[in-house]
Amino acid sequence: MVSLVGCIALTLGAFLPWLRVGEVGLPGVPDPAGYFVAAVGVLGVLLSVVGMRTSRNTMQGVMLVGLAALTTLIVVWRSGSATVADRAQARAEAVALVDNVPLQAPPPVRVGYGLLVGLAGAASVAAVGLAAAWQRS
Repeated sequence: MVSLVGCIALTLGAFLPWLRVGEVGLPGVPDPAGYFVAAVGVLGVLLSVVGMRTSRNTMQGVMLVGLAALTTLIVVWRSGSATVADRAQARAEAVALVDNVPLQAPPPVRVGYGLLVGLAGAASVAAVGLAAAWQRS
């Protein structure tokens, strides 16, 4: 049950804002990493439902889903802010050059709540999968 809720949170987190530039939220889904996290979350939901409805043990697959999503979201968390800040700075410089106006500093880039929801869901799914694998061995 915990893995199902975690996978649902992981899937929903892909559609929420991962990064915020000023007051503008940038969701994960138009990005390939967002599509990957959403697909992995749907796969986790399917594996969790199959594991709950049948007697099959799908926890190894759920563990892999959690670890793959957790790794992807950590990479986005660590490198996404710098990448978006570089893009915003380049855009500000281009606008200043083309419009012949003084350069204005771009707004700060912050982590959005979608990335935090996805990280929490992925961590819970990975923890449940690892606990099931540890218990089995």
